[in-house]
Amino acid sequence: MKIKTKFFGEIEVEEEKIINFPNGIIGFEDLKRFVLIDHPGSDVIKWLQSVDDPDISLPVADPIAFYPAYSPVIPTEDLEIVGLKSLEDAVILCVITVPADIERATINLKAPVVLNPACRLADQMIAENAEYKVKHPLPLAKQKEKGCG
Repeated sequence: MKIKTKFFGEIEVEEEKIINFPNGIIGFEDLKRFVLIDHPGSDVIKWLQSVDDPDISLPVADPIAFYPAYSPVIPTEDLEIVGLKSLEDAVILCVITVPADIERATINLKAPVVLNPACRLADQMIAENAEYKVKHPLPLAKQKEKGCG
């Protein structure tokens, strides 16, 4: 199927690549279907693009690329929403916020997107870890040094 996007133009998406968010995403609860699009020139950053609203595209990343010790504690009953028994079988992505000054970019470690790749179900969940914040500094310079951005 073809979907229109604000940043990537019209793109072809295979139906089996659509990720369903039964609860939507915080701030976008009415949007239930998304696809992941690779960020040009980066193997770490991706875009979570709404299938139903061309204007909604959120930059996301595997938080381990920036915070190797990242280990969110998610209640088992929350994981069951996406058909998981543990985080070991999940793909974890965190939403990035990029202000005008890119050096002030942040990553939301408090509310990761937990994806069950086997059934393409996902939900944004709240980590119980007190040390994780909604706006952690995003060390982009480290990624540039590694050739990842």
